[in-house]
Amino acid sequence: MNNDDNFFKKNSFSIALCTFIAIAIVASLYLSYNSFTNESDKNNEMVKTEEETYFEPVNKSDVKSYKETESITEHTTSITKSETTTKVEEPKTETTTKETNNNASAKQDDKVFNLFDDEQEMSWPVFGNIVSKFDMTTSVYDKTLDQYKVSDSICISAPVGTEVKATAEGIVENIFVDDELGQTIAINHGNGWVSTYSQLEENVSVAVGDVVDEGQIIGKVSEPSKYGVALGPHLDFKVLKDDTPKDPTEVLTQQNE
Repeated sequence: MNNDDNFFKKNSFSIALCTFIAIAIVASLYLSYNSFTNESDKNNEMVKTEEETYFEPVNKSDVKSYKETESITEHTTSITKSETTTKVEEPKTETTTKETNNNASAKQDDKVFNLFDDEQEMSWPVFGNIVSKFDMTTSVYDKTLDQYKVSDSICISAPVGTEVKATAEGIVENIFVDDELGQTIAINHGNGWVSTYSQLEENVSVAVGDVVDEGQIIGKVSEPSKYGVALGPHLDFKVLKDDTPKDPTEVLTQQNE
């Protein structure tokens, strides 16, 4: 009995130490397990939250069919095009159509006149003898100008003060003074036809932009310029088709009365 008591007395400290160590190990394992469990629960909650955020259930009533989506797209496109059309204004373009019949008319600045047709004839601007003929093929020496030149017009002899008339309906395109030709009026008859009247008095009867009738007085014959003095008083008359000189006698009425 005494031996047993001595044994326990001697080893009681060791037994207590082992017991304490065992309890400490168990407590440590328990705390580690709780910590792992809590961390796992937190992670599960985070995953659940993310799933709820990104995979929120969709209400079937909010889902549009393909046809409904296509209809909305077309409607949106239509609205966009409509807004674009409203905001953007296309520049206005004025188109001039050339008429080629006797009843055709041209409108320039609200002024109307009948276009000259290729089959029509022009009336004579003045009556008199032709003292210089049209000739674009032969160069003739001009003493006054001291040079050889072709003749792109005709010169009709007429006394100073003779009234000069428009050969066809048209609009006065230009009025200018030329050293060789003197005071000049250009009338546009449409369809590429233009007539010019030179060696006129300074005070003409029309202005640029005026619409004139056939036979309307536009000015009077003046004393010839220094370059036309050799021909005496006359009207220098030129006809152009698409900017190319034409023989006036081919478009004037055949009778010079």
